[in-house]
Amino acid sequence: MHQPIQQQTTMKHSLLAILCLLTALSAHGEIREERLVVLFDSLKSCDTDSIKDQLNKEIQITLGEALKGNESFTYPFDKIPNLGKIYSDDKKVRIYTWSFPYTDRTHGYGGFIQTKSKDRVTTTPLTLSREAYLPSQQGKIAANDWYGSLYYKVFPVKNRGGNYYIALGWSGYNAASDYKLIETLNIDGKGNVSFGKMVFEKKGKNDSRIVLEYSAEAKISLLYDESSKRIIFDHLAPIEPGYKDIHVYYGPDFTYDAYQLKKGTWHLEENIDARNKR
Repeated sequence: MHQPIQQQTTMKHSLLAILCLLTALSAHGEIREERLVVLFDSLKSCDTDSIKDQLNKEIQITLGEALKGNESFTYPFDKIPNLGKIYSDDKKVRIYTWSFPYTDRTHGYGGFIQTKSKDRVTTTPLTLSREAYLPSQQGKIAANDWYGSLYYKVFPVKNRGGNYYIALGWSGYNAASDYKLIETLNIDGKGNVSFGKMVFEKKGKNDSRIVLEYSAEAKISLLYDESSKRIIFDHLAPIEPGYKDIHVYYGPDFTYDAYQLKKGTWHLEENIDARNKR
């Protein structure tokens, strides 16, 4: 359905005002972080999906420019509270992610991953070639076909078949369900990143990542416990037996499962004792 002419004009004026403000900041020599503060604030307050998409593109461009120098790897970006920033436990990977809601309660995303090797920093943009989606637990995913997620933990794993990283993340999938995931990051010799490594084993089946979809009304825990070297999470179950495999009706049942690394493979352990680990 086409929008009324008056609404289209208002949208254009709003976007023009934002872009004019950004130009003014640039003209006065403000650092790119100030531009990003304006963009993120505008993205948060905007209620029009098409303008949100344009603002998100501007954020991707502006932050991409800010991340070009090696010094950006340690720059705090503290003025931008809506930008997620995490370092890997070995301080060789830094991930930036953000999200924003659409009017239909789906989400848009953006992100970058930086990898550091000696004195060189490589920056890989995370881009969605389509709408955010629920990834399969099988196969590799390229950085330019990203599904969209907010990563909150990343740590290295040493492996005879090649070292890699594991990232834990959350995604607002749609109005009915969210998901958390255990993702693997593969980094090549040039610092480029891809997702997915067949290192998870569950009841004889191997997976490249673990996706935990559940009701948007629920909250679940997913964490890495350094002391036991386990990835611990709420066991998910349907609220009624008749809703089996319909994940919009899934939530925690107050038991816990974990993946434990053994000889290069993460093996599922069910119904573990996870007291004081949430």
